[in-house]
Amino acid sequence: MCPVRGVVSVRAMDTYGGSLGWALLTGRDADLEPPSAWWRVPVWIKAVLAGSALAVLMGLTYGTWARYLGGGSVPLIFFLLILQIVPPLLVVKLPLTAVRVAAAGMVSAIIAVLFPADYALFGRTASDWPLQIHVLPYLPVLALTLARTKPGQGRGISIIAVTLAVGVGIAQLPRTGTKTLVWSLIVVTATIVAGYGMQQRRRALEQADAAERTTVEERAKRATLQERALIARELHDIIGHHLSLIALRTDSARYRVPDVSEAAEEEFRAIGVAAREALDEARRLVGVLRDTEAEPEHEPQPGLAEVPSLIDGCRASGIEIRAEISARDDVPALVELAAYRILQEALSNAARHSPGAKVDVELRREPDGLKILVENGPPARPAGPALNDGTGLAGIAERVTLIGGSHEAGPRADGGFRVAVKLDLPGVGEA
Repeated sequence: MCPVRGVVSVRAMDTYGGSLGWALLTGRDADLEPPSAWWRVPVWIKAVLAGSALAVLMGLTYGTWARYLGGGSVPLIFFLLILQIVPPLLVVKLPLTAVRVAAAGMVSAIIAVLFPADYALFGRTASDWPLQIHVLPYLPVLALTLARTKPGQGRGISIIAVTLAVGVGIAQLPRTGTKTLVWSLIVVTATIVAGYGMQQRRRALEQADAAERTTVEERAKRATLQERALIARELHDIIGHHLSLIALRTDSARYRVPDVSEAAEEEFRAIGVAAREALDEARRLVGVLRDTEAEPEHEPQPGLAEVPSLIDGCRASGIEIRAEISARDDVPALVELAAYRILQEALSNAARHSPGAKVDVELRREPDGLKILVENGPPARPAGPALNDGTGLAGIAERVTLIGGSHEAGPRADGGFRVAVKLDLPGVGEA
């Protein structure tokens, strides 16, 4: 719908006259909400239900009217019968048209009842018509149409329904007094309430569906952020470890390699500075990665089998390491990856902050989990220029939280540092 037309329609329906005009003339079927999911059932089921209901309605209506009008009123009976059976057939696709046709049928029936009994076209007992039967198809059409109205659209339809109920009661005053009038108003009011109730239920379901979609999107977004954070930690652990070792080896080269010329020493020093700058840049990029929407890339991950190579690489950098590795091959892959990264970060931490210190590494499979212990003594020489704080120790804590277990990290009394981790293993301790 054109936005301007929509605004004009809403303003026009703010008055009762505008609501009636919309319901009778200006309103379109496309202005209403689409049918609910209840109508999206197999065609054959709808055909059976509609055919059964229409067969009962036609038989009941035609039989009753023919009884009261006689054989000479067959054209009128068929005319009113068409006005009865068409609205239920249209209500799904053309609800506003259906309720208009049903209302026209009601008006025609009321007028017919109000005619004098001796009017030739209507037969001898026109005033005794069972007018209530003509209301039967109008009520479900009214309720289903109101259920699909938007705010303000149902007002005119409801006014017309109440007016028709009053007309039915007035037409039956000679036969039943005010009884039919009262019951007509009660039934139509209940139908209007039911229609608005279905409308509110539809809106509530739509809001619930929208909330569920939002929840699913938020969960997907949260999962993406968590995956991104895992990648950021992996990048930090891998790049940070190797760049730290490069800086460490270049700083210690003049102590490990004999007869280093001043030019070579200056070159080593420049390489160390470049490695630290690269490490700083890498950490800044890792921070950006934590907040961007880049999709994760999965690479083969290291495990306990790669721990000896990790330790050998650190030893080649000049770190004196005493290691005790006694982990079996029954450790889950996720725990293996976490253990490797924790060891990697702990060794990098020792190399950065305690150059020349001896490092003790213990990795042992215990009955209640996987134990990781990395301890180093005080630094043997001053540490190089401080690097920007990364997410290393925090990453250890996050991995322990993810896997389950406990950890401690902090300085020792002698000036060294200690990292102790216990990782839970699935099935351990379960009955």
